[in-house]
Amino acid sequence: MTGDALEVKVPAISRHPYHRVITGEPVEGNLGEVLELPGCLTAGKTAEEALRNRDEAMAVWVESALAHGDPITGHATGLVRLSA
Repeated sequence: MTGDALEVKVPAISRHPYHRVITGEPVEGNLGEVLELPGCLTAGKTAEEALRNRDEAMAVWVESALAHGDPITGHATGLVRLSA
């Protein structure tokens, strides 16, 4: 896939509905994760930093999958319940 095609597809796929999760606490930091994209994880000192990092990690994950021809799993369906 060409660089131009990636520049179009990555943002389009990243806008699909995925379960985007932030967990953690101020003392230990926060974890950002996209549940449908295995291994798409990041961290941040604050929830806001984890949100920014998660969005960047998601774009890198999608770009890598497209470049290598790896499958990108389905979009989010239903609700995911998380407990502390």
